[in-house]
Amino acid sequence: MINILDSSQQSKWKQYVERCDDYDMYHTWEYHKISQNNKEGTPILFVYSNKDKLIVFPILVREIPDSSYKDATSCYGYVGPISSGILTQADILHFQEAFLTYCHQENIIAVFSRLHPLLPQESILNNLGVITENSLTITVDLKQTLQEQRAHYRKSTKSEINKLRRIASIQWVTPTQENIDSFMSIYNENMKRVAASDYFFFSTSYYQSLLNATEFNTKLAFVVLEGERIATSLFTFCNHTIQYHLSGTRNTYLHLAPVKMIIDEVRLQGTQEGFLNFHLGGGTGLDQQDPLFRFKRAFSKKETIFKTFNLVVNHSVYDDLCDKALRLTQTIDKNYFPRYRAVFK
Repeated sequence: MINILDSSQQSKWKQYVERCDDYDMYHTWEYHKISQNNKEGTPILFVYSNKDKLIVFPILVREIPDSSYKDATSCYGYVGPISSGILTQADILHFQEAFLTYCHQENIIAVFSRLHPLLPQESILNNLGVITENSLTITVDLKQTLQEQRAHYRKSTKSEINKLRRIASIQWVTPTQENIDSFMSIYNENMKRVAASDYFFFSTSYYQSLLNATEFNTKLAFVVLEGERIATSLFTFCNHTIQYHLSGTRNTYLHLAPVKMIIDEVRLQGTQEGFLNFHLGGGTGLDQQDPLFRFKRAFSKKETIFKTFNLVVNHSVYDDLCDKALRLTQTIDKNYFPRYRAVFK
């Protein structure tokens, strides 16, 4: 049986997601509603069910400018399909056929999804589109003892955290406007320093929605040194997994790397609360020497591959749109998918 849910069906969306063997905050109705309010697309939950077996695939559907067609993408983060039960090849084939039929009916010509590095998703998508290995991500295995976890820390990281704990403190705060403004001030300073695109400068309402969500828990922390908030981080807690979502450090204090102390504290809390994984994510690109990746690599040796899923549903229309985009600009990124979207970046 096939069900198509939209953003008006929160209760059913929540029920289907929670029936799956595993999921993360990126699959929830609330996170998709936040993405919709952030003008990223219209949330759809595509559901295949067969008795006790289930495949759930959340996407964001977008209008393609100057055309009658649409495409689909995933929320910012790690999404992809989730499932329950022991799926047979027939189940997967029926899901794929039904998903293609839905795309054709809705004039969706291409689908892109970032996949979740900690969830088994490839078998559901194999032979439907193209799965590409991208960069590595880092996870702290919270199933290990605290001592085993810390043994994987880089030696210099242990020393830096010990020093930070002597001179600074961690402040966990409630989502007041003052605290959100303080977070944004530090985070935006960080984004300007690394010349981030406009996409990564989120609105106040985005943070309010994250921090007030009920389908997952978002925590906001600051590092305080001599009465000044010098660094900040947002973490999400959902099901079995903690995600290191957003963070920033005042330029003046970058040499201290104060966020390390917050990450260490979340590791301790998460283990005590029974979470299984603390996913730190990856770097800003494919280079393993990228400073952000090296920063995260200092906490764990557990590496997982971040993959993406690309599907061209209607090749002729897709090619026409790519040709049209190429006439508008001669410098389209051939690795961008869908390629015609490169002109809208």
